[in-house]
Amino acid sequence: MYLRLIFIFLCIFLTGCEHTVNQLRAGDEEVLTGERYPINVSPSVSAVSLKLTNQEGLDEASFASLNTLLMNQGRLIDQVILIQPFSSDGEQFAFRLKSTLLKAGAKQVKVQPKIYDSGKSQWDLRVQSQAMVVSIPDCQIHDAGQWAISPYEAIGPLGCATRSNLARMVADPRDLIRSKPLDSADAVTSVGAVERYYEDDLKELLDIDFNEDN
Repeated sequence: MYLRLIFIFLCIFLTGCEHTVNQLRAGDEEVLTGERYPINVSPSVSAVSLKLTNQEGLDEASFASLNTLLMNQGRLIDQVILIQPFSSDGEQFAFRLKSTLLKAGAKQVKVQPKIYDSGKSQWDLRVQSQAMVVSIPDCQIHDAGQWAISPYEAIGPLGCATRSNLARMVADPRDLIRSKPLDSADAVTSVGAVERYYEDDLKELLDIDFNEDN
């Protein structure tokens, strides 16, 4: 009798587990999915006003603000950067800043003509960045208090961290929202390399002895 009750209990328990797993696989609405944490790609325009020190360099706060702006906008090579001077010192520094950004990898940097505005007299220049930016969700524990009771629900959306990490590694954010043709490839060469590896028929590396030329 007891064995029969234990068998019935195990069947019910395993059925419940299977139901939960199937919900997770099918993306049931009652189970947390990645839909609540979407990865968005959209144009971003951000600007920061900067102030110079007496040594004609950025003060500490301006330097930190500029670095934060450029990092949040993604890779320099994909940004369109506009530098707007507000003072004579700012105009001279703008061309130095342009040269520095180009050396750092930026491709599109433009210094605009100096303008004067009484409301902007406290600043020497402004830097504006335009770029396509990926908005990545924060993949934290959904409910830390339920970790030992309902681990699936407590963790939050499964795969969120993986998707977020992949999105951070994309060279061009627009690749996440558009299709792109594959580059041409030589399949024969690729397959041949794998076959040589399995057949232990690897090509020897060149061993050039430069001492013979002496």
